[in-house]
This record gives sequence, structure tokens and C-alpha cells, in this order.
Amino acid sequence: MTIQELRDKRTKLLLDAKAIMETGTATAEQRSQVDAMYADANNLKSDIERLQSIEEETRSTSARAIPRDNPEAASGDTRSIEERRIATGKALRNFIQGKSFEQRDLTVGSNGSVTIPVGVTDPVVARKFAGSVYDLVGKLRTSTGEAVKVPFLNDTSQGFVLNSASITTTDPSISGVTISIDDIRMNPILIENSLIQDVAFDILGFVEKNAQTRYLRTVSNWITGGNTSNVGALTGISAGVTSNTTLVTKYVDFTSLLTALDPAYTANAVWVMNNTTLGQVMNIVDSQNRPIFLAFNDGGNSGFVGTLLGYPVKINPYQPSVGVGNVYIQFGDFSEGYTFREVEQGAGSVIALRQTDQRYVELNKLGVVGFARVGGAVTDAGTHPIVSLTGK
Repeated sequence: MTIQELRDKRTKLLLDAKAIMETGTATAEQRSQVDAMYADANNLKSDIERLQSIEEETRSTSARAIPRDNPEAASGDTRSIEERRIATGKALRNFIQGKSFEQRDLTVGSNGSVTIPVGVTDPVVARKFAGSVYDLVGKLRTSTGEAVKVPFLNDTSQGFVLNSASITTTDPSISGVTISIDDIRMNPILIENSLIQDVAFDILGFVEKNAQTRYLRTVSNWITGGNTSNVGALTGISAGVTSNTTLVTKYVDFTSLLTALDPAYTANAVWVMNNTTLGQVMNIVDSQNRPIFLAFNDGGNSGFVGTLLGYPVKINPYQPSVGVGNVYIQFGDFSEGYTFREVEQGAGSVIALRQTDQRYVELNKLGVVGFARVGGAVTDAGTHPIVSLTGK
């Protein structure tokens, strides 16, 4: 069985067990059946973890193999065995006579010996979660960077009246926000041309992917807390509630925040908090001693870590932690409540990468720089599509 098949089987067991217990009239035999199903689910969980470890080890072993052509393969070296023997003998003679036979830098030991260069595997890349609040907010992409007005129209307080009522004007409330653009860049990444020649993996492709990750980290941080220029902050949204107890999050805080959001926005509503806050939430139970947070069993593949009172939870590492005056949990429809603006740089991309081998020519290095144009603002027409829990 594949890992996914094992996960599906485990999920079905747990759902079936839950259905039996939720009837409230489970017999002793059914309880024994549920215990057996729960035990089977735990065994499946162990099997999944074993398979994941095996796959991880397999990937690690294959990924670290030094990329060298097979000397017997026609695509690597088409010379005959005799030709390769002659070339090997020539290289050995050159080495004994002290002649140049290796174009890369060689390390000379204290005893005068020469160290053969080491092959290079694919790199082990440090990772840090960039946050996915960028995925939640509304996007406005334009081909030019002039200021754009986003109008707000609020007609929610108006309705019909009796014909006998006096006639008055009841125009909708009209307002709006202007989203301007900031020109931003990343500092140059310098790559040695000799490194580009020596390594087997696509280093320029890695730099391009790295630039995209830098961009995602930066804009997620700015969307959350603002950049003091043309990107407004989600944490500036004050509509919502204040926590019930100083520096403590309780069940009542979530029910208060849930009911503070207008039902018009609940269809796409999401909880947003950081990982530290999630750790505290996982310990909160209701009056029946049941956890209010239910983790997903897909390892985060869905982009959400679980549900809280029936609504998905998204981790944002830039969201503040619990603290007096901190907006540390938010709830609502982020695609309605915030608009992030990006100017396209061509071919549908919002990042323009520029390469130069002239500025750093004396260093024999290639410079790569990324540019983008962004802006953002809270877009609340008056009915608060996003509400905040502020620390007391």
C-alpha cells in the first residue's frame, strides 16, 4: 500500500469510529469495536511513519550521490577502453613530473602532496516557513504602476418602506482606498563563474527559486505588519474583540470572535495565527473536555494545519504572539478584507530578475538582482470581513 492509501484507510477507520460514538447509544460490543478500530488506526499511523522514514532515507541517499558520468556509458565517454588507458597513463605521468593536469584549484598539503578536488552534490538548503497569508488575500495585478482607487460601496443599512412613509433619499455609502506602489529589490546574489562550471546542479535555477522565496517571505511579512509605506497592515484591523483574560486565550475568546464576524463572510472564513499561538490553542478544550482544535492528518499538504470550531486554520509566522495590545489571532474572509497589488514584469511574472557579468568582472562573478513593484491595503467597506482578537 502507498502512504496515501494507508492515510485514507486510517481516516475511514477514525470516521467510522466517530460515527458509532456520536450516536450516544453505543453498546458494550460497539465500544469494543471502536477500541479495536482505534488500535488499528494507531497501527496504520506507525506504518505510515515507517514508510515516510524509508522514503526520506531513500531520497537522501540518491540525492547525495556525486553526479559523475558512467565511464562505460556511451553518452558519458565514447572513447574505447584502450584510448582511456592511454589517457590515464598520460595523466599519471604528468602528475609524477609535476605538470599541470587539473584545471580547478588544487590544495597542497604540508608534506607537498596534492589533494584531488572533491565532487559536489546537490546542496542541503536551509528552510524557513515563509507563511501563506499571501495565498489568502485578494490579488490585484496591473501592467502599470500608477495609483489605483478601490471604491467601497455600502448599502447594508437600507431597505424597503411602506408607501405611506415619507420620501427621503437613501443613497449607498460610497468611499474607497487608494493603493499606490513601492518599487522594491533584493540585494545582489554573487555567483562565481567557476562554481557554475564545476557543480552539476542548476545553480541559476536555484537562485531564481531563492529569489521567489525571498519575495514571498518579504510580502507575507509586509501584508501582516505593513512596511510604513504603501503596503498596509492586516494587524491594523481593530474590528473584533479583546481577549477575556490578560495574556491568556480561552474558549470564550474564539466564540466571541466567531460571532463577531458577519455570516456573509463565513463561507470562506479562515483562522490565522502563528505557530506559538497554535501550540496554546491545541491545549484548549470545551465543557465536555474535547479539544476545540482538530488537526488534519495530511501533514499540511492542504495548506492548512486543521480546523478550529469547524473553520480551517492557517499558520502565519509573522502574526504577533499573545501580548497586551497585540492582534494575535484573526478570523474572516481575507480575499475580501485585504487587497495586495502587484505590477506584472512580463510573461505573467511579478519578479524581474536581472543578471550582470560586467559589474563584477574583476571578481569573475555573475550578479543576480530581483526587482518587483507592490502595494496593499485593507479593503473594508464597513461590514468588517476580517475581525481581530486583541490581547488584553
